[in-house]
Amino acid sequence: MITDNNLLLRALTLNAIFSGSSALLMFIGGGWLAAQFALGSAIPIYVIAGFLAVFALHLTNIVRTKNIRTWEITSIISGDIAWVVTSVAITILYYRTITPTALILVDVVAVAVLFFAVMQIRGLNQYRKLEDQYWSAST
Repeated sequence: MITDNNLLLRALTLNAIFSGSSALLMFIGGGWLAAQFALGSAIPIYVIAGFLAVFALHLTNIVRTKNIRTWEITSIISGDIAWVVTSVAITILYYRTITPTALILVDVVAVAVLFFAVMQIRGLNQYRKLEDQYWSAST
């Protein structure tokens, strides 16, 4: 296990903080958010908030233990990219249905998540190079 990868760990830490903070704000403001997104109920907001809370805890555990598994980081990056693609789809498909505030929130979050994905990709590439160096030096 190579743990000398500050970029990857920082990106995962930022992602965890942002996801956890978003979950907390969604739990607190679920009713208001539901109105902004023209939802009949806040339940979808709470479901997403629950997912984000679990996701943030998972990221925190990876950073805390420094247990970097490339397949796991790749799946996190894939999830972040899927979030961004879904956000773009929401803004295209529902721009007349949801409020301008909701559109701005979706876009701001998508940009932040895209930033995390890019930093995690760069960090993972650095990690793989370190791992290759480690294994070539030990053989």
